[in-house]
Parts: sequence; C-alpha cells; structure tokens
Amino acid sequence: MQGPSYPTREGMWAKGRRPEKGFDRVRIGMPYSDAVEQFQKAILGRHDFDPAALFVWGTMQATAVLNILKAAEKAFGKQGQEVVRGAIKEVGHEAMKELLQNSEIPDDLREMERISFIVTALNTILYASLEKAWITSENRCEFDILWCPHQNRYTPFDCRVQRYFVEGMLEALEEDGYGGVTAWVETLIPKGDDRCHFVVEKLSDRSQKNPWHDYSDKLGEKALEKAKGKK
Repeated sequence: MQGPSYPTREGMWAKGRRPEKGFDRVRIGMPYSDAVEQFQKAILGRHDFDPAALFVWGTMQATAVLNILKAAEKAFGKQGQEVVRGAIKEVGHEAMKELLQNSEIPDDLREMERISFIVTALNTILYASLEKAWITSENRCEFDILWCPHQNRYTPFDCRVQRYFVEGMLEALEEDGYGGVTAWVETLIPKGDDRCHFVVEKLSDRSQKNPWHDYSDKLGEKALEKAKGKK
C-alpha cells in the first residue's frame, strides 16, 4: 500500500467550496463561536503566529484523550471505558449541535445534499481535515479524507476514539432532522492507504441499532481484551 503524497491540490479545507450548485447557498458556521472570535482577534496581524504550534497543542490533547481511555480501560474495565466513552460522546454532541446552530443549510436542497454538506462541515471544521466528497445516489454519499490531524500519531486501532465523538455527532444530527444515516470506513491512512475512505448511507431500518454504534461496541470489547493482556 502507498500512503498519501504531499503537497496535493485535491480536496478542500474549511474555507473551500464544493462544486455542487446547492453548496453556493450553504453557510457553514463554527462551534465555540466566542472562543473562535477571541482566537481570531488574538492572531490578527501577528506575523509571529505559527499554525503548526496549534497543531502540536491539538495533538497533545488528542493523545491525552487516547491515554485517558486506555488507562480507564486498564484500571476499571468496561465501566471505565463507558465513562470515558460517554464523556467523549457528549463533547461530539455539543460541537455538532453548535455547528448546526451557527450554519445555514437551505431546506429545499435534496436530503442527501444536505447530509453530505453537513458531513463536509464535520470533516473540515470539527476534524480540521482535508476532504474530497461526492454524492453517489439519493441514499448514499462518500468522502475521502486526504489528510487528518491524527494520521501520523494514532494507530488504526486508536482511531476508535474518534468513533465516540461521532456517536454524539450522530445524535445531534438526529435531533436536528439530519438523522437516519450510518457510516463505515473502507480504507485508512494509518493502515498505509493513501486516504481514509468513508461511506455514508441512509438506514433502511431506523428501529435497529445504528451499525456505527454496533461496530464501536465490538472495538470496545477488543480494547478490553487488550487491556487484560489478551491477543
């Protein structure tokens, strides 16, 4: 497998625009708007600010979250895992809720357009990633992550932490009328692929447990086995 190659002109960052006509009428806002505004004021006109330092800080935070989860699993087993999982999920819910509140997605867009555009906001803002997205059908959209802040720090198994954030994000989407979808991962940069590829699809049966959560449960069980020293 061949990993990603940089620099690349593929994809878009948070200030980019998608080619679909409907995206021209979309306005994506920011969560934590007060904090964002203060940060923007703090760096305005400053030539001594290096964005890489903020990336280092974020990587430290992400590593701390991962280590807290692993330590809780080792010390307290499933109960510890559930406590940390719930805390991460709560943060994901809050971030997505605020992003939706500060964004404008026209109601007359097709359902999958609206979902795909919100997913782009999730990827490029909440995950600060370089994304290439497209709509496959009325029931499915897909996207590639061409660069992710965690790709050179997390192992493929460590990426399970991000699933817990997404659990909260999915709940927030459901509450705001964007629910009834699931997602799965087909390739991962930490596994040596040149991109992380995701598929987002409408659920055929919303009464059943979301497959995203179900797979997270399975990874959690595997993590507890690892914490006990089992292979």
